[in-house]
Amino acid sequence: MPPSPEFVMPPEPPARQLAAPAPAPGPPEPERHPAAHLTAEPDEPIARPRVPWRQLTAAALVGILVGAGLPSVFQGVDGAAADARVESLRSTTMAYLDAIAAGESNAATAMVPVEADAETPPDAVLRSAQRIELPEVRLTQVEGDLATVQVHYRAGGRMISRSLDAEHVGGQWRLLTSLAEPVIAHSFDGTSGITVAGVDLPPTGRVLLYPGTYRTDRTTTPLIAMGGERFDVDGDPSTPTEVYSAMDVAPGMADVAEEVAIAHVRACDSGAECAIEAGADVEMVDEPWVESVDARGAVSMMVQLHSRDFSGQTRQLRMRAVVDEAGALVGWECGDISEQGFPGAMEPCRA
Repeated sequence: MPPSPEFVMPPEPPARQLAAPAPAPGPPEPERHPAAHLTAEPDEPIARPRVPWRQLTAAALVGILVGAGLPSVFQGVDGAAADARVESLRSTTMAYLDAIAAGESNAATAMVPVEADAETPPDAVLRSAQRIELPEVRLTQVEGDLATVQVHYRAGGRMISRSLDAEHVGGQWRLLTSLAEPVIAHSFDGTSGITVAGVDLPPTGRVLLYPGTYRTDRTTTPLIAMGGERFDVDGDPSTPTEVYSAMDVAPGMADVAEEVAIAHVRACDSGAECAIEAGADVEMVDEPWVESVDARGAVSMMVQLHSRDFSGQTRQLRMRAVVDEAGALVGWECGDISEQGFPGAMEPCRA
């Protein structure tokens, strides 16, 4: 049998050689340039301009301002000017309010003129009133040379708020809105005759009054008394002030008129309508009210009478107090007594 081949161990593989780590790349070598050839005589150096230190300082300051916000600096300057304009506006407005509060009507009108067809009375009228209190400037709104000012003050027992327009002219503020308000006076006979501190208040509203609480002048004669009414002016033309003046009989005259009227009714004998028993319980209801006063001073009035003999109804009697040329009472005239008070023919009252 053939011999078996000898078993030969395979050769061992060569030991794996561990590769050494690659060295880290070093910094790039500087670029090499050929050395400059030196000449025997070196080039003349270039002269640099010298900047004075003052210019350097100014340039540095500008740089600081720009870096810090130069627009903010100028904005602060403009804001200060705006604040000064607003303060000037407030000062002008307060001077106007203070003049009214002090009763200086002429000064207030000089500050803010009124319309050409109107007038404000002298200081005496405003000083006779209970003038405004606690005046103040609340808000201001400025747009260029125009402005609006909101003012507050107390008048007539309540706080009033008004907006005043203003204009900046010639470097100063001028108010355009006046607080003087038209006052329309209504008297009992349609004429004027209503005065305040001696100044007549016409029904046309031509006379303007500043805010405050006023009282009409009280006028008393032996026959009549008129005036003394209180009225408030708030300084707002949108709420016009109207004054109504009533005329009453003078104190003590009502008792005289009642005595004459009762005697006249009791003496009536012209028919069943006015017949009344002697001693009837006729009495006057309230006081007579004045209807008119003629040029001589005679006073026409209406008297209301009540009695059970009138079926529980009141009757009205027109009467006239007759005066002489001196205005002294010399007699009475009576009309017919009726429910409506038609005058009928006036004749001397019966006694």
